[in-house]
Amino acid sequence: MEIVEEEITSFHTATDKICSIRYSNFTSSYYNTDNQQQNLLVGLDDQITALKKWIFDPNSHVLVKSVVGMTGIGKTSLVKQVYNDPLVIKEFEARLFLHIGPGYTRWKDIMLRVLDELGVVISSDKLDDKNYLENQFWEALSTQKYLIVLDDVWADDYHLIMPGNRKGSQIIIISQIQRFYDYIYTQKFIILPFLNDDNSWKLLHHTAFSNREEKCSRELEKIGKKIAKNCEGLPAAIIQVGENLRGKSFEEWKTLSEKEDPLVITRYDDTPLSKALFFSYMMLPLHLKPFFLYMGVFPKHYAISRSKLIKLWVSEGFLGTDPGIEEIAGNALDLLILQSVVLREKHASVTSYKFKNCRLHFTFRSLCVSEAKSEKFFHILKKYTDCTPENIRRQQRLCVHNNVVFAFTQVHEWMESVPNVRSLLCFGPKQQYPVLLPLCFRLLKVLDALAIRFYEFPHQLLALVHLMYLSITCDRELPNSISTLWNLEVLIFTRHHNIKLSNNDPIYLPIDIWNMHKLKQLYCKGFDLPPPPDDCHLESLLTISGVSVHSCTVEVLSRIPKLTRIAVQIESAHDSTETFSFFGHLASVYDEFVSFKCVVVNPNLSSQIVRSVPNFPMSIRKISLSGCGFPWENMEVIASLPNLIVLKLRWYAFCGPLWKTSQGQFPSLEFLLLEDLDIENLEFDIQSLRWVIVRHCYKLESISNQFKYTKLLEIDDCSPSFMKKMREWQSFSGAEAKISSSITDL
Repeated sequence: MEIVEEEITSFHTATDKICSIRYSNFTSSYYNTDNQQQNLLVGLDDQITALKKWIFDPNSHVLVKSVVGMTGIGKTSLVKQVYNDPLVIKEFEARLFLHIGPGYTRWKDIMLRVLDELGVVISSDKLDDKNYLENQFWEALSTQKYLIVLDDVWADDYHLIMPGNRKGSQIIIISQIQRFYDYIYTQKFIILPFLNDDNSWKLLHHTAFSNREEKCSRELEKIGKKIAKNCEGLPAAIIQVGENLRGKSFEEWKTLSEKEDPLVITRYDDTPLSKALFFSYMMLPLHLKPFFLYMGVFPKHYAISRSKLIKLWVSEGFLGTDPGIEEIAGNALDLLILQSVVLREKHASVTSYKFKNCRLHFTFRSLCVSEAKSEKFFHILKKYTDCTPENIRRQQRLCVHNNVVFAFTQVHEWMESVPNVRSLLCFGPKQQYPVLLPLCFRLLKVLDALAIRFYEFPHQLLALVHLMYLSITCDRELPNSISTLWNLEVLIFTRHHNIKLSNNDPIYLPIDIWNMHKLKQLYCKGFDLPPPPDDCHLESLLTISGVSVHSCTVEVLSRIPKLTRIAVQIESAHDSTETFSFFGHLASVYDEFVSFKCVVVNPNLSSQIVRSVPNFPMSIRKISLSGCGFPWENMEVIASLPNLIVLKLRWYAFCGPLWKTSQGQFPSLEFLLLEDLDIENLEFDIQSLRWVIVRHCYKLESISNQFKYTKLLEIDDCSPSFMKKMREWQSFSGAEAKISSSITDL
């Protein structure tokens, strides 16, 4: 064991040296680009103002402010502009700007570095005394009013030892690593945004036409704006593209505008941006790199669903078979977000960094595709030549970004030469007519063919007994032999056309679905679970989506003991008693429940659908309702749920002019969505509420008291008078609000 420990220590020392060498190799060129960017700083006026406001605020108790964001977004440039502002220089007795880098991954080491720069000598016997170092650190900050900037920080534990301010000293930390702590205390950080289209073009124009005598024609400007937009708002990418275009002809500009990406990023590029992006990838923990590379399987601009991505990762076997691997996969995705290499799209909660959709910036996606190709991690098929044997040989995963390639007979023959493929992912675009899918991969574990239409169920698919993930669109029903796929954990089954018979009888899945004991996720829009045979249970099933109320009987639910999420679709509401009787079943069967969603497709808008809201499981955390037609008076049942965090009410979910809450209701509610409701007045005061979204509520006239604790308010497309009131309130209060409108507000 001692020998092993020595070997491990030696290995870590060697890798640290390699990282330091690689880092120093690109640092100078990277920061030269950053200095150029500082002279071209655009689109960050709000962030500069916010940082200066914090610096000059005499009542601020926040000692440390973090400036975070993706590589190349301009963090250092922004802080340098503030740091060198004459008023800022005048404000502080002393200033210190230190580049830290990845060689300092612990806050203790950073403190020692700062103390050394401040001239504080620490004896060798105190180097590991954390309490002593902290005291020395804060004593040093008490001698003068310091402004200390720590650039490129990779340590993630600085928030643990931040006491109150000392003599007005302030610390700015620049890092691409975001922290969950920041999301709880938003006043402690500034996230830099990507540039909008106008500022992107402004920066590109300034870079490409540095000579003031050069002219930009109207035609060239149109093409240039398209190129700038394709840079997706990353300043460093825009600057590099602008430099590449400097002095180039109209035809060269046009050629670049027609390419999918304005830059190609690989580890071998000698550009500062490529080096910085590759270093960000190399700095990821080893166990996160496969998760990050896998993000490249999706097409550009693809809105990657968090839940889908986690299902795919688990099915790919990245995490083994331990219990709770879905949560571990979710944590891995959250870490990639916090490392600023993956971008979050749609939040799940204002107090959390979790989100519903994510994406890759084109620069990181380009790097993923390049790395995956060299490592035979996955291969993208977009055109005929991508499918040749020399391209697909020894590939683990084939990702089809153009399903038309399957129309070639030769492609199917080539596919037979790579029988060891483990994953076949078909992302479209969706075809109106069916194409023949090659199913010759006997060891296939993942088949995502939702974008391919089948008229008949492909029975040869049943020979793929290793399948763990199956996503398919088929106009016919599943065969009873589907249970042959006994390893299946995720089954997503949809129809191209959803045709409902006039008798409204349920369409059941095959009875053998009850023999699929490894099934964890089931999405089957338009189908229902049949009554279970004796002694049959789906003991692994966690999520059901797309079923109707016919699947929500005690007989069915009692045979799914681990169910935590269910989404129910109701086609009509002729018989309210029968339609909504299933609500009570959930409460009677499950002690622990996470999420419930109900959508009534054809509600009777002329009258109430039901008179009361049945009981929900007390443990439920998220409820989403649409078309139910409940009166607001019956909200009390939901308002009493102690663990409810998210409530989404869409399209006639509740009806009536007034919703008023009482003190003590909704004790844990953080997120509230109101969309397409006929409500006129809101009167509530929910202390735990952090995020309110109101959309398309055209009769809404007033909201009272809800802003007392809310951190974020979004108002979208309501009546002009209400929008005006909200803008006036925002201007008066200075609250964080997003108020947007469509034609109704013009």
